[in-house]
Amino acid sequence: MGFNWDDEDADYISSRSDRYPGALDIGPAWTAEVLEDGRLVVLEPYPTSRIGATGFIGHSPSAGRVLVVIAYQDLDGDWHGLNAWPASGRDLATYLEGDPHGEEA
Repeated sequence: MGFNWDDEDADYISSRSDRYPGALDIGPAWTAEVLEDGRLVVLEPYPTSRIGATGFIGHSPSAGRVLVVIAYQDLDGDWHGLNAWPASGRDLATYLEGDPHGEEA
């Protein structure tokens, strides 16, 4: 399983620093690593999604941090990425919940 990114959405996540100075530009390939995380958290639907998209929270070794990936599944079962950002706040706490030391993976 992986995420399909259309050009517009891939450009959006890979140019985050243009909108938020100092922000992490996220490579679409990093989002596939999130799915490989054994501690992956899936929120279906993601609480703040207006369209009922699913949130995936997991560690990306290439990014060096936990990421949140928002995606939707089409009728053929393919996942399409919509947005991605570094996990913080509630998302990061949800991910770390199972870690007794509260350390980021």
